[in-house]
Amino acid sequence: MNIFVSPDAGRALLGRYSDLLDTWPVPAERLTVPTTLGDTFVQASGPPNAPPVILVHGAMANSLSWFGDIAAWSRNHRVYAVDIPGEAGLSVQVRPPITDYPGWLGEVMTGLGHESAAVVGLSLGGWISTGFAIRNPGRVERLALICPAGFGKVRSGILLLALLLLAAGQRKRSQKLILGADLSGTGWFGEFHEWINRDFKPRRDNLPIYPDSDLARLSMPMLVIAGDRDALINGPQTARRVRAIIPKADMRLLPGVGHLITGQTATIGAFLDS
Repeated sequence: MNIFVSPDAGRALLGRYSDLLDTWPVPAERLTVPTTLGDTFVQASGPPNAPPVILVHGAMANSLSWFGDIAAWSRNHRVYAVDIPGEAGLSVQVRPPITDYPGWLGEVMTGLGHESAAVVGLSLGGWISTGFAIRNPGRVERLALICPAGFGKVRSGILLLALLLLAAGQRKRSQKLILGADLSGTGWFGEFHEWINRDFKPRRDNLPIYPDSDLARLSMPMLVIAGDRDALINGPQTARRVRAIIPKADMRLLPGVGHLITGQTATIGAFLDS
């Protein structure tokens, strides 16, 4: 499967990704974890014997999503930033059925030598992390979710319009529609995101909503952060379901915030440290 617009475009994008990983703000070890989906790339930071934390990014992204968080979170934890297979990272370029991904995350955790860990998931990564935690609640010590799919409905009309804009070359309009923000003033991060929008083929998976009975199995400490103006995933619905089904969870619905949620490094770090 070619998940890039061309093989040359994919090689160039991943070469730039590797260069940016070289600027990772803390010392890191690059690991490859074999799974049934194929090899998974992991960037590991922090003291090797510290409590483990696994980070799972969103769609059309990679481990650079955590660039601004890693210095703080890796002070007291061994943090593993994982590239999702089939996304714009260094893991295997395959896209199996979406339901295979929660099991894949368990294989990654085992391959890293951990029976359990704290997990932080963003958007698609939140859906994967939630699915893994539902199936294996004893393996997830803490679960932090940022604008996660699986709780509130994905606004399919907005998603379709964004994909059409992307196909028409109107990348900035598509980005602003989905994220609710313009990344053009964010330096290399915005430039690299623009590159992904240009040369990467977005996935079109329908992310199922987890039923109440599944979510009720999430007994571990949980932090859920969503935006009340998220154009892609219904943030208010996410908040209502979390509060009704998982009342012990710390649910934070941020006013005036879309799908791009920033400035949560300290909040999630305090959660991981508690």
